Amino acid sequence: MSTATLQKHRVIIASLFLPTSINFDPDATLRTPLLRAQGSNMLVGTGAPSSDEDAHKIAAKISLSSPVTPTGPPQPPKIPVRPKFDTRLKSIVDDLTLRVETGSPVPTPAPEAVPNPFSSFTAMATVLRNESPTSAAARQNMTLKAPVPPRTRRLSRPSSTRLRSPSSSLRIRPDVPVEDFVLEASAHANGGLNNAVNSARNTLGQKLWIGVLDVPAATVNEADRPRIEETLRNQADSVPVWVTEEEFQQHYDVFCHQVLWPSLHYAVPDAPKTKAFYESTSFEQYKAVNEKFADAIVKEYKKGDVVWVNDYHLLLVPQMVRAKLPDATIGFFLHVAFPSSEIFRCLAVRESLLRGMLGADVVGFQTHSYARHFRQTVSRILTLEALPGGIDLGSSLCEVAIFPIGIDVRALSEKRRDPMVKEWVDVLKERYAGMKMIVGRDKLDEVQGVRQKLLAFEAFLEKYTEFQGKVVLIQVALSTTEENESQVAVFDVVSRINSRFSTLTYQPIVFLHTQDLTFSQYLALLTVADAFFVASLREGMALRTHEFVECQEGKKRPSPLILIV
Repeated sequence: MSTATLQKHRVIIASLFLPTSINFDPDATLRTPLLRAQGSNMLVGTGAPSSDEDAHKIAAKISLSSPVTPTGPPQPPKIPVRPKFDTRLKSIVDDLTLRVETGSPVPTPAPEAVPNPFSSFTAMATVLRNESPTSAAARQNMTLKAPVPPRTRRLSRPSSTRLRSPSSSLRIRPDVPVEDFVLEASAHANGGLNNAVNSARNTLGQKLWIGVLDVPAATVNEADRPRIEETLRNQADSVPVWVTEEEFQQHYDVFCHQVLWPSLHYAVPDAPKTKAFYESTSFEQYKAVNEKFADAIVKEYKKGDVVWVNDYHLLLVPQMVRAKLPDATIGFFLHVAFPSSEIFRCLAVRESLLRGMLGADVVGFQTHSYARHFRQTVSRILTLEALPGGIDLGSSLCEVAIFPIGIDVRALSEKRRDPMVKEWVDVLKERYAGMKMIVGRDKLDEVQGVRQKLLAFEAFLEKYTEFQGKVVLIQVALSTTEENESQVAVFDVVSRINSRFSTLTYQPIVFLHTQDLTFSQYLALLTVADAFFVASLREGMALRTHEFVECQEGKKRPSPLILIV
């Protein structure tokens, strides 16, 4: 299919969070307003306090580092081994568009540079030179916060206390009109999806994002919503879905993260500590949020549009849209893993979830194994015939296909040429001269295996004592929705290892959070790392491993990737 043909069809992209958010902060002018890039539909920032330049300014006032606290890493997501194909894989958008208008697919053009995918990270500057043991201890105390019992505190909507206290943090009340606001990149959007869409912007024609804002709906006066909706539509090609805090909390925090997320990644507990596995209350809220997304899609739909629904937060949406738009072209893509039928059947609402996904014309997965698990699960639970190419629904065929998501190599290569990256590379080499650096970046939950990684590192130091004082593990942590038991266990292991093997000038584990780092620092860490260690139990596509491999480009002896699958 030609690019001109593909550009004739608008793509409606439904994802839980919009790539663009709004900021009501009275000091919003200090934030990063989004402007439309010349010659494209992409929004870019005009400069943010999270830059390395600001990091140096902050560092002039505060010193946060430990003898082992470099400026380091931050974010992306998912990767098993990509299968070999004789021809280049077509994208899910290409595949869906074929159902709207016939034509021959053509290879996707080379992606162009996209904005920094980690632009939302706040730079917490660190001073790496002339560090005292006292400041090191202070940093350790700041990093390893006292554990809290599970379910006692949410970190966000989804992960930030700023969003939990709108009256104090956002400094507005629902009954007070909003006079000023700015658009900014959402800190909680699906970065892999957003970058993939931006990299194909010359191939795609019109697009419309549908999702929730990463601020509670209660912070927005009903009277102000039309103006906000108009601004988002005109400047960011986005339509917000308004959900209540109770709906969002039950949908996202409870059902998605306490039921779906562990189940999809083979982490179903033998004795669940939450009633979510037994009660249907959270699923009713999950269903209600999915209905609001479906209603928004139906309202915006025009004949010829391609509807593209993304990820496990919206599993019911395809069937809901199909019920109201029987002839619509609908695709669904699961960015995370899909388990075997033995695991999926543990869910009480398994049939509803499967039928929701089967409302799509095409269901896409990251790998062949996840697609195979889906076909087998549908066959065994719904007793439908699973064919090599999809599921026979009787009157139609739901195609099941594989669309591995990669990274935008051109954009990453461009960012690596930033002088700030070279500066941080030099700083890290100086700070860890004579040491071997193992780098990791994972979400702090039971799925991504951070605790297992730390225990393996501890066993390594015990067995090979000659490496004590000569190797350091720099672990970057992604925030999760809540501080759970997994995080508590990780903090305990980090504290134990550092207390056992630390000396006056050496600390074996540097534990950082993504908000402590800029993107330049992250790339510098990937560049100087002697190994990158991923120990996830299951994942969709670990894009951070792709970034590491790309950052080794140009080195005489590229560092190894340790990937446990």
